[in-house]
Amino acid sequence: MKKLILILILLSSSLLARVIYTVTIEPQKFFLERIGQSKIKVKTIYENVDFTKELPHVHFRKFAFSDVYFTIGLPSEKAYAKKLLEFNDEIKVVDTSKNVEMLYNDGKKNPYFWLDPLRVREVTKVMLETLIKNDPENKEYFESNHETLMRELDKIFLRLKDTLFYSTNAVMVFNNKLDYFLRRFDVRYYRAENKVLSGPRFTEVFRLSKEKNIKYLIVDSSINYEVYNTWSNANNMEVIHSDIYSYNWFSDLFVLSDKIASKKEE
Repeated sequence: MKKLILILILLSSSLLARVIYTVTIEPQKFFLERIGQSKIKVKTIYENVDFTKELPHVHFRKFAFSDVYFTIGLPSEKAYAKKLLEFNDEIKVVDTSKNVEMLYNDGKKNPYFWLDPLRVREVTKVMLETLIKNDPENKEYFESNHETLMRELDKIFLRLKDTLFYSTNAVMVFNNKLDYFLRRFDVRYYRAENKVLSGPRFTEVFRLSKEKNIKYLIVDSSINYEVYNTWSNANNMEVIHSDIYSYNWFSDLFVLSDKIASKKEE
């Protein structure tokens, strides 16, 4: 019995010794866990919540014991960081997007860069530096995991490039969330305003889809697009659902690229 208690105490001490990191979105958690693995603990602000609405102040209490908050450049993160620091002013806020080359839409920074595997490399470098700083004894462990992740990102990039290189299909989107991905792999795309397609807007987008021979309509999986489903069926367009906040971001990109590159029967 005494041995069992001792083992439980040692396990508890081991868990408590791990540095706790908070991130905003699930893709960040994926990158970070690939580098830190069992040596760290990662919590996600957007996990199991409706992040399209303002998050209540109490939601941030569960992250109060974090050592570091990794941001990724989303506008809402300034408010999140402020709330976290109100619970624990010793949390270090680290911007993982600080070395990323950003795109701009109408003068505003587009923050959704993590769908570009090449830009993700800059994020992981910042993460690696922070992990080593907080736990220098595991420096070689973190570096080895990071090198493995870099090879994975290269493979992901090459596979996506190979899939989309010869594709001539055009797609339509309703926001700027996929700009980095679509531009990186030279996918021809057109953006319509994210509004209900009725009246003049319906006619305008209908004409654009015919003129540009657009075969696919990519929509955010978190939003109800029943009206777009009906409209796309009427115009022989296939709806592709996309979730840029998914933990399985790389497999989702494979699915997305395969669908975009597929030949659609007339």
